[in-house]
Amino acid sequence: MLDIKLHTQMKIIFTLWLLIFSQLLLAEITVKVDREPVVVDESFHLIFESDQKVDAKPDFSVLTNSFTVLDTRHRSNTQITNGKINYSQMWIVTLIANKTGTLGIPSIRFDKELTRPLSINVLAGSASTQGGSNDNVFVDVEVNTKSPYVQAQLVYTLRLYRSIVTNNASLSEPEVTGGQAVINKLGEDSSFETQRNGKRYVVIERQYVIFPQSSGPMTIQPIVFQGQTGGAGGFFSFDRFNQPTSIVKRSKSVEINVKPIPDSFTGDTWLPANQLSIEEQWSVDPSKLEQGEATTRTLTLKANGLAASHLPAIKSNLPDELKQYPDQPEFDESNNADGYIGVRRDKMAIIPTKGGDYTLPAIKIPWWNTDTDKMEVAELPERNIHIEGSTAPVAVDNVVKQQTTDQDTVIESGNNNQNNLAPITLTKEEPFWKWVSLVLLLLWLLTVVLFWRSKRKTSATDAMEEENISKRKHLKKIQQACKSNAKKETQQALLDWANSHWPEKTIKNLNALKEFSDEDFTLKLDELNNCLYGSSALKWDGDNFLKSFESQSFDKKQSKVVNGKLEPLYKT
Repeated sequence: MLDIKLHTQMKIIFTLWLLIFSQLLLAEITVKVDREPVVVDESFHLIFESDQKVDAKPDFSVLTNSFTVLDTRHRSNTQITNGKINYSQMWIVTLIANKTGTLGIPSIRFDKELTRPLSINVLAGSASTQGGSNDNVFVDVEVNTKSPYVQAQLVYTLRLYRSIVTNNASLSEPEVTGGQAVINKLGEDSSFETQRNGKRYVVIERQYVIFPQSSGPMTIQPIVFQGQTGGAGGFFSFDRFNQPTSIVKRSKSVEINVKPIPDSFTGDTWLPANQLSIEEQWSVDPSKLEQGEATTRTLTLKANGLAASHLPAIKSNLPDELKQYPDQPEFDESNNADGYIGVRRDKMAIIPTKGGDYTLPAIKIPWWNTDTDKMEVAELPERNIHIEGSTAPVAVDNVVKQQTTDQDTVIESGNNNQNNLAPITLTKEEPFWKWVSLVLLLLWLLTVVLFWRSKRKTSATDAMEEENISKRKHLKKIQQACKSNAKKETQQALLDWANSHWPEKTIKNLNALKEFSDEDFTLKLDELNNCLYGSSALKWDGDNFLKSFESQSFDKKQSKVVNGKLEPLYKT
């Protein structure tokens, strides 16, 4: 009897084990590739299949270590046969291998299930698949120099060659590794046709300017082209053998070595450029100035190969008798086939307070000529001017004394006139009501004055409170725009906040904020400008921008002038 019970229990346990094991078998998700071996930079399909229903959203991001994920698709099918329900699901991931060799495909989690790992063999492509001149599509890149100086421009040119029609085409943006760099798109794309080995190509040329921000070795990563070839010829074409084929092409990577600031450079601000010049303009001829007459002097600094934001303020040490009142600097940028052209204009009003002969000292700006690889000095020579003095120069103290004497004379004259009039005397016969009226008038005037002062104080308090509310409102807009990665909204909110923070200034662009920013936030402003006015594909990190903005001490109105010298853009 005991043996029968034990046999029955073992049978139940075995049945349960079979059920569990069968469920595990049903839950298995198989993985395979559509072909092997695969060729580097050619797309292939990684296929996951399950014969039961799986409620899961798999994460394929682990594949990006060795592959580029082009597309993911999910298909499901349900069939009912003789009352039996059959499920099938399929996930198709389109990949390209980033390198050759034996590459591992790690396990992918589908809810509670893990797929088995897989290894595939990736072969190097032929000359055509690597972007040779006989290929239908290939990407070629070049740089104007492989050894630029730090913060000097490097012109990066890419050309996309196509001898066939492609659809849904895209080109990646250049990226650097091994260091930091500011990358700006240079001008608009150009298009032309050419022939290679008897084959006609349509070429799209695109240029970028790269400003390395750190010295040492640096790599410009390959440009990736993605597109499709083939496909249906029209709306009513259902040829299943003419389906679109994904195509991926990569350019070569470019290795550069960024040189540091040379020891032979002795200037205060590092300015690497192809050409740099300084000039001046006057609203009134300085040789015809008179004492007290104002004129505007405009100093213009122009550099080929530098952004306008990199150019320093132009300082001019004038004699004390020539009072100068600087205006906000103006920035302008343009470009040509050789790269950036940055322009900075510093305007100042000059008022001579005394006649005589004066010497305006020369202005010298050291810079590094990247073409000749040596330091040069842009110079505005000294100028001798003559100021016509007034016929009777009057010192400030004499003017004040003269004004006091004139007032005393007027008062004395008024007293003499009053002495010639009949004296006015108040007698006891004056009516009492006049005195009452006079007292009431004085009390009324006192009440008006007190009311006006209290009203003015209240208005000032209200205005201050309204100003604080406005600042908080703009700050909230900046935070919201940054958290949403909204570049244009961040720019507008930042300008609105700045104009409410400094109402005495007119801040029309982000460059004007650099006067109150440290080096980190200045770089963040450059990045935002690049994203706004450079390539639309550039990514922008609003959270990092917000952190840098909130770390600033704008109330201190920090200036970038240290010990009378402009803080260098690059510190060694």
